[in-house]
Amino acid sequence: MSLSRERAVTVGRALLHEIRVEKLTFLAGSIAYHAFVSLLPFFALALAAFAAVGNRSFQDGFESLVEAMLAPGAGDQLIQDLSNASGSTSLSIVGVVFLLWGALRIFRGLDTAFSDIYETEAENTFRDQILDATIVLGTVGIAIFAAIRIQQFGLGQFGLAGRIVQILLLVGGLTLTFLPMYYIFPDTDVSVAEILPGTVFAAVGLTVFQFAFQFYAAANSDGPGNLLAVVLLVLTWLYFSGLVVLVGVAINAVLSNRSADVSIEPVIGGVRPEHSAERADQKELAAALTELDRLLDAGDEITIEVGDGSVTLPRPQRIATETDGSLFRLSDGGYGLELRWSVHDEE
Repeated sequence: MSLSRERAVTVGRALLHEIRVEKLTFLAGSIAYHAFVSLLPFFALALAAFAAVGNRSFQDGFESLVEAMLAPGAGDQLIQDLSNASGSTSLSIVGVVFLLWGALRIFRGLDTAFSDIYETEAENTFRDQILDATIVLGTVGIAIFAAIRIQQFGLGQFGLAGRIVQILLLVGGLTLTFLPMYYIFPDTDVSVAEILPGTVFAAVGLTVFQFAFQFYAAANSDGPGNLLAVVLLVLTWLYFSGLVVLVGVAINAVLSNRSADVSIEPVIGGVRPEHSAERADQKELAAALTELDRLLDAGDEITIEVGDGSVTLPRPQRIATETDGSLFRLSDGGYGLELRWSVHDEE
């Protein structure tokens, strides 16, 4: 479906509005923390397991995968520190606890974020969250196994053609990995076509970000860094990765018009907006809201009439109108009025 310039601007504003309202940058920070808490124990336990079974080729592939995620020096340093720590039984036990707790928090947080963005009204019980997390965790595990196998092939040694194949495989693998999550976590009936835009965006975004981050880290690294530098690199990588995933959710919700925070004609599938009320002229509405703001600020009380009924209220403590046509205002009805009162507790 081809979009006119006005249509594209409307969809873009709706997406930015959704990102701001749902506070996705804050949610990405929370996800990054819990991912970091479970990521390091996972690496340590995986290295210990590979060493115990004696599968050196698989261990080498896993180490190459970890090093590929980070700068050359940072990856080596992280592998060395985790290999030393994995030999401790007490650390392994603590690692299992933190791994399970962190993984549970990650997927429960993502499940909740998906439901919030989609404004899902169905009850999302703890049992539902655990079931959803288990399904997605299984697909992630398969994806990690496939990534290790691909890493063992060493496609980068075949020059530009090998790198292109590696990138395409990574994008395709991430897309297949994310599909179950983007389909299950919204807790509402969505079609595969509706979730593809955000899924592909997340896959391409993570791929581009990974290579850009590797290039930046390598260009600013003079050699193996200390553990603190590695931690900062990993946290930064996890934060932006989480943000990309959440923006993908917002893209799907906005394009299908499934979020209550926006109201546009759906681009792909979804639900059509309700137009039961008559649309107001933008200039007239802006002028009326501006005048109402002035009157409310000067008056002691307000009387609201609806049909034959009316109600009188004291002057509100907070009066906020949105009529400036800012970037986050939706062109299809984004003007707003907010009145808030403070009350005293009855004695």
